[in-house]
Amino acid sequence: MVRGGDSGTRTTSRIFRAIWRNPGISRIDIAKLLELDKSTVTNQVGFLMDAGLVEEKDEGEASSKGGRKPIRLAVRKEYGRFIGIEVQVGLCEAVVVDASGAVLASERSPVEIEYDNFADTIVNMVEETESAYCGDSILLGVGVGTAGLVDTYRNRIRYSVPLGIAKPFDFAAATEGKILVPHCIDNDANCCAWGELAFNRKEELKDFLYALVECRQDQTSLRCYGGIGVGFGIVLGGKVHTGSHGYAGEFRSVLCEGKNDLQFSLGKEELKAMRSDKVILERAIEELARNMAMLINTMDFPKVFIGGDIEGLDVDLPAMLRRKLEENWMYPTSKKVDIDYSSLKDKAVAYGAAGMVFERLMAQHRPLGLDPQFGFTAGRQTAAAKA
Repeated sequence: MVRGGDSGTRTTSRIFRAIWRNPGISRIDIAKLLELDKSTVTNQVGFLMDAGLVEEKDEGEASSKGGRKPIRLAVRKEYGRFIGIEVQVGLCEAVVVDASGAVLASERSPVEIEYDNFADTIVNMVEETESAYCGDSILLGVGVGTAGLVDTYRNRIRYSVPLGIAKPFDFAAATEGKILVPHCIDNDANCCAWGELAFNRKEELKDFLYALVECRQDQTSLRCYGGIGVGFGIVLGGKVHTGSHGYAGEFRSVLCEGKNDLQFSLGKEELKAMRSDKVILERAIEELARNMAMLINTMDFPKVFIGGDIEGLDVDLPAMLRRKLEENWMYPTSKKVDIDYSSLKDKAVAYGAAGMVFERLMAQHRPLGLDPQFGFTAGRQTAAAKA
């Protein structure tokens, strides 16, 4: 256990996170950043080093007053691995991420995944990925992202049109005793938001909207919903907001009329033709931008990320969104909203699923791998981890 009971555990976690976010930071700088006593920092860093999570790097420059050069610290990236998995129609993609947040490998496997084989497919992919890429490192956790209504509190899929899941699927129960490390599942757009929270070192993110826009060409997606799927990851106060039922971020245009299974007011045949018809493409994206503008202005989001294969289409969603934000804002005072394409590119969902596990470990104030009681689906460490 971590020294000092729950209070010591929380302090250790804060120190670990400070080192993770600021590679090369010194003990003195940690003490200043977190407003901690220098002796406390020294003791807790010593514990993290003994546990193998943190290591000393080269010495920094001495201050202008001279004295001893500070020793820089960094997360020992070889310590452990995370596996993030994206499940979509016709394939699964897994990424392996080390303790520093770097992607080590990725694998795509064509597979028709559905209700009956969902758990076994994920279990097999975890086993194969761990065997191929984790080596002597501890497998710290597994995250899964998929489209649909996901009750992340209970680790259940309630409904998924793309996967044909029409009744609740208990992911936690189906994987119990099969994945022997902390593991959890969430909506794909939420995973993307988790990824930005966990692995974006450029800025301290507090409130933002993540728009995942996917344009699928497989026959199932085209038949079911015209091929274009949109979901939002909503982050408030540095946490992914999942809503009262775990369904926050589900999108359907306010321009839709009547009850059907489409997210846009355009017809299914029109949506199918988006990639080949520039006029239809711009109509659909303009409708999306109008809806997003209302949400962004209403919630006063300062930051927006856009991810998915929308980046590969011949349309400038960020520029269109900026215009709609101005049209939707009725006051004379201007407001600044940063709009960027995702830093996680085409692996945003899988990478974000790994980030989800990382963030949940940190939120429980348990440095990676040091305490198995994380408050979500958890088990024992793997045999490789215990060896």
